[in-house]
Amino acid sequence: MSSSVLPPEIVQVLLKRLSSDDSFRAAFADDPADVLISLGADAESLSACHTPLASLGGKEEFARAATQIAGRLEAAGPFNVPFMFESGLKGLQD
Repeated sequence: MSSSVLPPEIVQVLLKRLSSDDSFRAAFADDPADVLISLGADAESLSACHTPLASLGGKEEFARAATQIAGRLEAAGPFNVPFMFESGLKGLQD
């Protein structure tokens, strides 16, 4: 897992698009690093993150995550790159 930091602006765009854009979601599931690089993340720190995801969390999960993370970003600052965006994210279940 990478420990590089994603700027809050990238995190917000990432979660918004993962919660709404089917073609973006498919591209992210196929190659998370390429998508993050296209959003402005540091390519060098993502070199080991090109493995396709077996399953991607649902749009509703990402919408909830966007709300939760927005509050945390305001309180804590940068967000460490998570590569556990597969379905069933802990803490996002009702």
